[in-house]
Amino acid sequence: MDEKQAQKLILKIAPSEWKNESRDKREIGVIKELGADILVLAKGKKTGVIERIEGFDIYRVSTRPLGNHIPNTINRIISIFTWAWQARKISPDIISGHDIFGVFIGYLSSVFVSKEKRPKLVYDSHEFEIGRNIKRNKLQILAITYLEHFLIKRCEFCIVVNDSIANEVQRIHKLNKRPIVVRNIPETWQIDAEVCKKKRQDLLKKLNGTVKILLMYHGVVGEERGIETLLDVASNIKDVGIIILGNCDSKSYKGQLLNKAKSLKILDRVLFQNAVPIKDLWKYVGAIDVSMVLIAPTSKSYYYALPNKLFESIQALTPVIASDLPEMRKIIAAYNIGFLNAPSDINGIVKCVDIMKNNKTQYDLFKKNLISAKKELCWENEKKILIKAYEKII
Repeated sequence: MDEKQAQKLILKIAPSEWKNESRDKREIGVIKELGADILVLAKGKKTGVIERIEGFDIYRVSTRPLGNHIPNTINRIISIFTWAWQARKISPDIISGHDIFGVFIGYLSSVFVSKEKRPKLVYDSHEFEIGRNIKRNKLQILAITYLEHFLIKRCEFCIVVNDSIANEVQRIHKLNKRPIVVRNIPETWQIDAEVCKKKRQDLLKKLNGTVKILLMYHGVVGEERGIETLLDVASNIKDVGIIILGNCDSKSYKGQLLNKAKSLKILDRVLFQNAVPIKDLWKYVGAIDVSMVLIAPTSKSYYYALPNKLFESIQALTPVIASDLPEMRKIIAAYNIGFLNAPSDINGIVKCVDIMKNNKTQYDLFKKNLISAKKELCWENEKKILIKAYEKII
């Protein structure tokens, strides 16, 4: 790679605290491999602070430029322009937006910049933006749709997480070029079976001594992610232990879960664990018997879900029980690595768990199939798509 290419500067704009952004880290890791310099613009308490996280420079920018005494809504509106000003001062060659707001900030930063110096834009859509699981009225949905349409036409390319979303985005915005599909797949996990065995023993010690099978949910602990369903399932099978690994959206929600577990008389078989660093996650996912991915299709984004935790379970060689939704069905059915079930069907899920627990032949078949799935569904293969896209503009 020549000297001119090596000096290219790519700015990742992520309106978040940028601590556990595994997808972003994989994306900009690819850019780094191509010889470009990377800077991440991310949320911080004070503008101008630079941190070093996992080999990347993080430039912190406040989302409260007017101070804490000004309403949050006003601060956020003003911060869009202060972020854009910071991005403009950095003068990158390429801007990758973590989401629609990241791309919008990138676009604003390039207004009135000459064509020769204007940064190229990349839209990395982590979700199906128009169908996200957040409360929006019809006017807000219309505004987001128009904004996404406006921005996507000005981007070099758009990245989405699966084929269903790529098809929807192309249809809605009448795009000639289909968005690039880059799934949320981790790098190949090197699993130490003895470490996982020890972790399993540690988890069992913290639970009721009658537990024989461990089911786990891992990820953000919030509503409509199948956690309540998981508790209902446990109440129907006496020797099942539940691990809930992740940070709660709110204390009140965790309180609801604890009250539910208490009312179901399974509190001694439910273990809450705080989120762990990604480098340690394999120890937990590899220690349990079944990974539960019971997302409820309460929005278009959730209906098309293809979450990290599914691929992390594959890398840990852990069979799954997942919601029978289009994108997850493709993976689980193609590799035969677990069961699919309607996320609201408690009895059906109980039967799936019962087979996992009592049918060793079936369980061992899932484990065997996971070995080939693990080899194919890894970042080392997935990133080739991203490399090809970025090579064209770096």
